[in-house]
Amino acid sequence: MSNDTIEPPTDQSQRNTLAPWTYLSTEFHEIESELFKSHWMLAGHISSLRKSGDYITFDAAGERALVIVDEQGDLRGFHNVCRHRGARLLTENGSCKNRISCPFHGWSYGLDGALLGVPLPDTFESLNKADYGLQPLPVEIWHGFVFVSFSVQPTTVAEQLQSVEAEVAPYNIEAMEPLAPAYEQTRPYNWKVIHDIDNEGYHVPIGHPSLQQLYGQSYSDRIEHGLPISDATINEKPARLWSVRNYQSLLPQFDHLPAHRQKSWWYIGIFPNAVIALYPEMVEYYMTIPVSVNETRYRGQQFGLADSRRETAAARYLSSRINGITEVEDESFVRDMQEGMRSSVFPEPLLSSTEAGVQYFHQKIQSQLPVARLRQEPAAGTLREVNARLQSAQV
Repeated sequence: MSNDTIEPPTDQSQRNTLAPWTYLSTEFHEIESELFKSHWMLAGHISSLRKSGDYITFDAAGERALVIVDEQGDLRGFHNVCRHRGARLLTENGSCKNRISCPFHGWSYGLDGALLGVPLPDTFESLNKADYGLQPLPVEIWHGFVFVSFSVQPTTVAEQLQSVEAEVAPYNIEAMEPLAPAYEQTRPYNWKVIHDIDNEGYHVPIGHPSLQQLYGQSYSDRIEHGLPISDATINEKPARLWSVRNYQSLLPQFDHLPAHRQKSWWYIGIFPNAVIALYPEMVEYYMTIPVSVNETRYRGQQFGLADSRRETAAARYLSSRINGITEVEDESFVRDMQEGMRSSVFPEPLLSSTEAGVQYFHQKIQSQLPVARLRQEPAAGTLREVNARLQSAQV
């Protein structure tokens, strides 16, 4: 099976999905950090990085990233770790003047990461400032979204997302500004269950009446050059539900979008943990970051171009309301599915052809963590060793 195509599930392919133990095992959770350290991570949006000293921070898999605009206006990525005792240098998003100061002992760094000052320098033996600059990280901007990586990447973000480049360009995301502050919630679920629900539309007709009335006649999922894509066009028939019906009627024309995107909702999945959602009136991202086997940070933000029309404001309110209703519905499905995995009768995988995105997500994890192909959990204390042996065998 190529990276570009996922075949409809067959009896044999069902066995290539993740077994329940991979959602419940603390040992497996510990090695999942490799997925987050070995891929580009969506850290934020360029709107937070407009001038010298502006910065954003991002934490995942035990790592801490800092992206800052230097004095020449260039973006710099660093580990958000002081070179003295490992303290966190900056928190949240914000702006500093001409230096980064550690709140613990006062070591200070330039916006280019160079070590500038050390309190009581004579108390350190053989301290060479040139050797203690901040540790750099790769940073890339793709249509206004800021990506960081905790390892050297074989391909750029632009190369990975090249197949959707032409479709995304008209949205002019890099010129957008936040419509509301970023949100972050802690949810009591394994991160993979959230994506299992999100990676298929088979449940939309029954589970999401709002979405079904909004775009159910045309909704489809596909894997395009290694990217999960969900695409739909807003139904012409007026909906029964108030939010959907008014969104349909009030949504205005947007001159910057081509005709086929004037009434389109579509989503781009970025493995392992992020989704970019594109609507006519705005764009958003949402993502998961594992905290523990049963706890996940869920974060995201909405962005839009300057638009003073009342219809645009109404459309943004209504689409957010529709998504809010959908999120509440998904919460119950996620909870029930995770609880079901502890049941002695949790079913063997049985996937519809419309659930190919679930299979793709599982197989991406298994390709990098081959121990996840096993139907039974390895003996306690051996999981990392078993995974390493299986990785060596597939090279």
